[in-house]
Amino acid sequence: MDRCDIIIPVWNQVGVTKACVDSIVKYTDYPYRLIIIDNGSDSETREYLDGLKGEKYLGLLLIHNNKNLGFVKAVNQGLRISNAQYICIMNNDTIATDGWLEEMIEVMNSDPRIGILNPSSNTSNQSPGRGESIDDYASGLKRFKLQVQELGVCRGFCMLMRREVLEKVGLLDESFNIGYFEETDYCKRARREGYVLSRAKAAYVYHNESSTFRTLEEREKLFKDNEKLYFNKWGRPVRLAYFVDRPSSANSIDDIAVNAARSGHQITVFIKKGLSWPVGTDHFDIRRTDVNSVFFGSASVLKILKRRRKKKFEVLLTDNALFGYFLKLIGAFHGARVIIRPNKDEVMEILKEKSVQF
Repeated sequence: MDRCDIIIPVWNQVGVTKACVDSIVKYTDYPYRLIIIDNGSDSETREYLDGLKGEKYLGLLLIHNNKNLGFVKAVNQGLRISNAQYICIMNNDTIATDGWLEEMIEVMNSDPRIGILNPSSNTSNQSPGRGESIDDYASGLKRFKLQVQELGVCRGFCMLMRREVLEKVGLLDESFNIGYFEETDYCKRARREGYVLSRAKAAYVYHNESSTFRTLEEREKLFKDNEKLYFNKWGRPVRLAYFVDRPSSANSIDDIAVNAARSGHQITVFIKKGLSWPVGTDHFDIRRTDVNSVFFGSASVLKILKRRRKKKFEVLLTDNALFGYFLKLIGAFHGARVIIRPNKDEVMEILKEKSVQF
C-alpha cells in the first residue's frame, strides 16, 4: 500500500511539537509514518518524544542527535531513511487539519507534472478571522477541492513531494546550514527538472511561523548569509509591472507573465476595469490590480511611485506607446526600465541581466 513519510525535525518547543503531532494523528487518514529527528533537544522534549508509543504511533521512527545539526541536515537524515512513495517535510510548529494529507496527495495524483506541493496556510496570507477557529477556517476551504494554484516556490513548513523528485533532485543543499532558503533552492532544482510547484487550495495547515528560529541568536545574519548564497547561485527575483489599458494581444501578456513567474520573478498586471483578464494561469506570483478606467494612467503612476522605496518595480511593460513614452520621461522618479510592446524573449533576457545585480 502507498504511504507517506512525514519528516519532522524537532529542537525543543515541546508544546508546539505535541500540538503538531496530535493534529497529525487526529486528522490524517492516509497511511503514513512519522520520522522525527530530535536535534539535541532539552530533557523535557526528549522525554516527550521517547514517550510516543502505542497503536496510534505505530511505525514511528525517532532519531536522537546529540546536538542541533540544523533544519537542513536533520531533514536530510529523514530523507535518507525514507522509502515511501510520498514524502512530507513538516515543521514542528504546524497544525494539521481534517483531510490535509489526503487532499494534497489526491491533487498531486491529478497532475503528473506536480512535483512539490504546499497546502493553503496563514503563511500564504490565509488566516482565520477574529473568533474563527483553525478547523472552521479549514472547513470553509473544502469547496476548493482539487483546485490548485501554481507557485514560484514551495515553502518548507509543510512540503509534499513525490519519491521520484527526491531521486532526481537529491537531498537539500547543506550549504544553507541551519535554515532559510534551503527549500527555495530545492524548488529551483526541481523546476530545472521540469516539475511544477503548486498549492492545494482545499488542504490547510496552520503555521506558528518561526517559533523555533525566534530563539536563535543572530537570526538576521543567518537569513542574510543564506540569501546571499542563494542569490549567488540562482540570481535574485525581479519585480515587474505590466500595464493593460486596452484590448491587446492576450497571448503575449499571458506568455510573458507566466514565464516570468515560473522563473522566480513577481509580476503585477495593472488592468483597466472592464477589460478581460489576459492571463490563463492561476499563479501566486502573478498579481492583479484593477485600475479606474477614466484615470488609468495617473492612477497607475501613483501606485508605482508609492512602491518606490519598498518593493519597487524594476521593469515596466506596456503595449500603449504613448503611455510608455510618458513612463520613460518620468524614469528619474520611478527608476525602472520601460519596455514598449514587449516580447517574451526580450523580457526574459532583461530579467536574466537584472537578477544577477545585487
